[in-house]
Amino acid sequence: MSGKYDWKLGRRPPILGEHSLAKHEIFEHYVKVYIDRVTRTPSQTMLNLTIVDGFCGGGLYRLGSTEVDGSPLRLLKAVEAVDEALGAARAKGFDLRVDFFFIDEKRHHIDFLNDLLRKRGYGPRLGRDIFVRQAPFQEALPDVVAHIRSKGTAHRSLFFLDQYGWSDVALRTMRDILNSLEKPEILLTFAVDALIDFLSEKTGETQALLNIELDREDVRALTGLRDGDGWRYLIQNGLYRHIRDRAGAPFYTPFFIHSVDAHRSYWLLHLSKHRQARDEMGKLHWRLNNHFQHHGGAGFHALGFDPSKDIRQGMLTFMFDDDARRRSETAVLEQLPPMIHSATREGRGLLVEELFAGNCNDTPITSEILQKQLVILRDEGELSIISADGSKKPRAKTIGWGDRLFLPDERSLFSRLGF
Repeated sequence: MSGKYDWKLGRRPPILGEHSLAKHEIFEHYVKVYIDRVTRTPSQTMLNLTIVDGFCGGGLYRLGSTEVDGSPLRLLKAVEAVDEALGAARAKGFDLRVDFFFIDEKRHHIDFLNDLLRKRGYGPRLGRDIFVRQAPFQEALPDVVAHIRSKGTAHRSLFFLDQYGWSDVALRTMRDILNSLEKPEILLTFAVDALIDFLSEKTGETQALLNIELDREDVRALTGLRDGDGWRYLIQNGLYRHIRDRAGAPFYTPFFIHSVDAHRSYWLLHLSKHRQARDEMGKLHWRLNNHFQHHGGAGFHALGFDPSKDIRQGMLTFMFDDDARRRSETAVLEQLPPMIHSATREGRGLLVEELFAGNCNDTPITSEILQKQLVILRDEGELSIISADGSKKPRAKTIGWGDRLFLPDERSLFSRLGF
């Protein structure tokens, strides 16, 4: 992240905010999770991947009395750790081919980063698999996309777009990434509170707002929500729906990182084209539960982004702790019966993947939580699980994406619900 941070050769690095430290930890963890997930096939011997840090900064910060690595070094080290683990676990070794693009529009930031990389021993890799470029991200993107496409047809790529504010990454840029590549994932930070403070009818036609495709009427509608308690949540919801719909990602994960030092909330938006990517990011939120929250309920359709409802009613802050997990499991148990009933009237059953993919976006629910609750309902006789080959699964603890869910002939819970 650049923006409020500034790096210059010969000067001490900037002080790192706690919210930025949280994001860097998330980025590092997700790289490890991602590579572990896409290399689980035992016969696989190679992976092509491109990692793009679109707002890389100088790569070093001060935190208290020590210096800490920024996102470029943390991403490099994450890949090195996974590469070592893969090499040790595979008898024939593993060829992990990862290219890195570190991009920043400020020359003195790039000079600082190049010097840092050389001091850390990465000098021989510059221009080979580590590419450092001074340019606005959107200007550098076409060359990055062309490089990714030249590496094969899978286009596996992770874009870490840690913008300082909310307008440096245009929505059309995210659509370009998603439309140009087969398997990209975008992790975008978005300073939603800063945007809310910026909004007024007088700023309805600025380039910054045009980048996120807000016109004068959109701004008027959003600022019209400034009424009564909880108005900031209402505007956040309106903005979220707007960005979600225009980004063009089939799967997305919107959660908040609250900045204690800046007294502002940031969104961390994960955008992808594949159900598995959405699931892995959801699991990461639960593992790093001290960083994330969302405002809403605990089950499916939980974030409250519904223009017909006032989300200030029954508002909860969801912290991904043990209590939140218990509430999530309880909510899913109550929600699943009518969902399955509605989808299985024609007798074909509800495919587990369809159930998850069709409901996973606006929710903290992961495949692990869903699977556990499906097993409970099966064991209590409330549903039947049929495998892809047509055989029943009366006792299996593992539920596959290709399994189908059916209503049993006799069911107490469904009957009590009136189905």
